[in-house]
Amino acid sequence: MADKYLETSIIVFEAQPYWGPELQRQFQNTGVTVRECRSVRDLIPFISDVERALVILELSAGLADCLTWLAEDFANYPRETQLIALGSAETGGLEWLLREAGVTVYLPELVGGESLARICRRQLEIRVPPPSLTPSRRS
Repeated sequence: MADKYLETSIIVFEAQPYWGPELQRQFQNTGVTVRECRSVRDLIPFISDVERALVILELSAGLADCLTWLAEDFANYPRETQLIALGSAETGGLEWLLREAGVTVYLPELVGGESLARICRRQLEIRVPPPSLTPSRRS
């Protein structure tokens, strides 16, 4: 059994597996666990299992459910958790409502996997080591 409160997790709420597998690839061998869920009701138990959590909400997977979760469950959750909301042109008018509900980053358009991973690293304050600067050996 894994020790509770010993890891950092990115928890992705999305309708279909897309961001979860991509972020798993981006964060392999970093000590960050990427977990996926298909119901916003699963988010609080997932968040409660880890020391640090970053939640990604794909708003198109259930906008009404996301808004209800933010207002009811997340608003009453005592621990600090960062939220990234993946929106669209249709949800752009909700940005400030989302931010007031606790969303720290709102992305109004589709971003690539590397860009989303970079945003996650910045939110979690994870530094990527620079490429090796060791000169190659010549014979």
